[in-house]
Parts: sequence; structure tokens; C-alpha cells
Amino acid sequence: MKLLGDVTRIRAGGGRRNSSLARGLVSGGSACAALALLAGCAGSAGSAGSGNEAGGEGFAWDAPQDEVDAAVADHEPVTLTLQAGGPTEDSISGRRTMDFINEVEERSDGKITIEPTWGMAISGYPEAVDATADGRVDISYDLVSYQPQRFPEASAIGVALGSVPYSPMVGEMVANSVAAEMGWNDQALLDRYKEEGVTPLTPILGNGVYSLNCNSEINTAQELEGKQVRAGSAGQNEALSEFGAVPVSMEFTEAYEALQRNTIDCDLSPMSAKEISGVYQAASHLAYSTESNWPRFSGTYVIGPTYDQMPLAYQQILFDAAATMTSGSAQSYVDSNAQHVEDIASVDGTIEEFDEEFQEKMAEILDGQITAEIEAGNLPEGSIEKVDELTEKWTKRVADLGFEDGGDMEELPEWYSADDDWSAWAKDLWENSGALDHRPGA
Repeated sequence: MKLLGDVTRIRAGGGRRNSSLARGLVSGGSACAALALLAGCAGSAGSAGSGNEAGGEGFAWDAPQDEVDAAVADHEPVTLTLQAGGPTEDSISGRRTMDFINEVEERSDGKITIEPTWGMAISGYPEAVDATADGRVDISYDLVSYQPQRFPEASAIGVALGSVPYSPMVGEMVANSVAAEMGWNDQALLDRYKEEGVTPLTPILGNGVYSLNCNSEINTAQELEGKQVRAGSAGQNEALSEFGAVPVSMEFTEAYEALQRNTIDCDLSPMSAKEISGVYQAASHLAYSTESNWPRFSGTYVIGPTYDQMPLAYQQILFDAAATMTSGSAQSYVDSNAQHVEDIASVDGTIEEFDEEFQEKMAEILDGQITAEIEAGNLPEGSIEKVDELTEKWTKRVADLGFEDGGDMEELPEWYSADDDWSAWAKDLWENSGALDHRPGA
């Protein structure tokens, strides 16, 4: 496979970024009725493989299917509702959500049925956590960075993830690995979810990298200056202002029409949002970064109070399958990357990487934002160094699993396949991020 030359050309910015890291990238309600039939619903979870008052025996992580079948044999079936962000089952992200649903149903021998609702139709952002806590939905996706005051730790991790070097496939895997490890080891974040009445199945999803679609070619800070840019978070708005651009607040679904009317010049969004909004038709010039990136948006999947009432084995099945949910989320963004590259080509657009000067300035902006989050108590001391350490760790682990980029962004559809199996990374992620310390019965 051809290596991602664009990344190797980036020099460390701000005197701190390690260019070797960039080179490394190359190489509710429905559940309650069923749960009422379960014996012994009260009590806390016991250790895996032992009985517990919440409902019988558990099983070990990565246990063979016959042991799981034995653990669930005496439990009544249960149906859970899941609210997903994807617009349909057949959408790019919807297909990955179905991977999680299918794994849960297969692993539970059909005892757990998950009924999805698409497009956040039960309760949109930012009410998804409330809807999960009060039982309107059992499991829900949420973009917690929409509420930085309510979820300051989650939003701060999203800011920190901007400093993870990027490439169109491996970069997403590494960023989401760093996100998972930071999330599972941030007790303040986990306590925050508990206070809200929910349990995270995925404490932080790094979601996709943010890039600009503009109505003219752009790849320098000078070309960005003065541009009206739709953005979605306070950190992104702050960064845009630092570059002399004008941030505009609007729903991403409104960006296409605003670009058509020349109300805005650019849209700052992840590739998955571009797929839904269709902005490439009005803004066919894509600009992205590899060394230093826009602050990311933290997402999560949370489950409500029914989780604690379930048999231990059911809890463990859902928790274990959340590894697939995490890898599927990351893979869906790479799927979207490939689709957007094809969309850009279909309208004779351009794809450019921001120049070195832009990325050095972005590194400085990110350092300032991360430092401010540390001073506010939203990130632990030493988080800048920790992100670099985790980036190096997961860059190596992903490479050791055999994943590598086969070319640059423009060539992505030629070397990437949505049929690639990422299950080895999902398993490795849960085993080496600290996730299993939080497994029910641990």
C-alpha cells in the first residue's frame, strides 16, 4: 500500500508537537414491562461468573458462546429501545448501529431485542440524556459537546482530541482510541453521567475530524480570514475568530441553503454531516488538516436505569458489544470520508490540506484551549502531555493490528473498503483502554 505522504510533510508546530507521531499514523418503557418478569431485579452486580441479586450468573469477557448461552438460559426475553443519530437503517452510520444491535441479539441468543428509532426522533439534542434517564428511551446516542456547561469534562476531551494527528482512516482509529481511554479513566466524567441518571456504554466517542467546505479554494490562514463559517462548538468558534474568520451559529442541515444564498462562505463539519446536508453541491472545495485539527465534538451512547435492573449477563452483553459500537462509530466516519471524496469529485471540486503555517497556528490555539480547560478543572493536569502519550501508544497498537493508510484523502475510495473487518481493533480497544475495569461484575 502507498503511504500517506501528506502527513510526513508536516513539521511539528509550536515547538511541542512530535512529528514522529504524525509519521506513525502512516504506518424506556418497552424494557420495563419485560424486566418486571425478571426474578430478583434489585441488588448490585456480582463478579463475572458468580451469581448476583440482580439476576444470576455472569460470564467472563470474551467467553465462548456456549458459556454465554448458559448464563442467559433462565432469563426472560427483554426488548430495549435505542435512539440513533443516523437518519435510516441504510445510512452510513445506521449500518454501523445495526452491527451493534445484531451483535447484542446474537450474543444473547435472541433474549435481548433492540428496537431502533432513527434520526433522534424521540428526543433530539440536547434532551437525549434526559429521555434516557426518565425511560422514554432505553439507550440513546448524544452529542454531549452541545452542552459544555452540563458536560464540561466531555466537551473538554473533544477539545483535546483536536491535537491528535489525522489521516483519513488510521487517524480516526487513533483519535477514537485516545477518546475511549481518556473517557474510561476520567472519574469526574463517569460521575457526571451517574449524576444525570445514566450509564455510559461509550463514555467518549471522538466522532469524525472536522473539515471545511467552502465556495472557493482555501488552504491558508490568509484565505480563511474574513470568511463567514458555520460552526458547532464554542472551541471551534474561538479558533475561527483567532484566524479572523466570522463564526456563524446554525444547524448543520441549514448550511446547504445558506451557502447557496451566500449567507455563509464555508461549513465546518465532519464528513458524516456533509453526507446528510449535501453541502458539497454548494461548497465543493474541501480543506482539512493532518497535524493539528479543529476541536472535535464529543459523543456518547448512554443507557438508562433499566440497565441496573437487568440480569448480570444481560448487562455484560450490552457492555461488551459497546466495543463494536465504538469501532463502528469510528468506521462510519471513514465510510463518510470515502463517500465525501467521491461527492467532491462528482462536482469537479478540490481537496487540499491546510498549509504548515495554518497548522502551526492551530497547534498554538489548541494548546491555549486545553490549558484553559485544565485551569477550569475540566481536564486533569498534564493533559497535553497525556494526549501525546496516548497518541503514540494507540498509533503503535493500531499499526501492530495491521491497519495502515493506503494513500491520501483524495485516493481514499481507491484503497479503503467499507467491508474491512475492524473487530480486532474493537477487542483490543476494550482490553487496553481501561474499559474492562468498568465491566459489570468486574
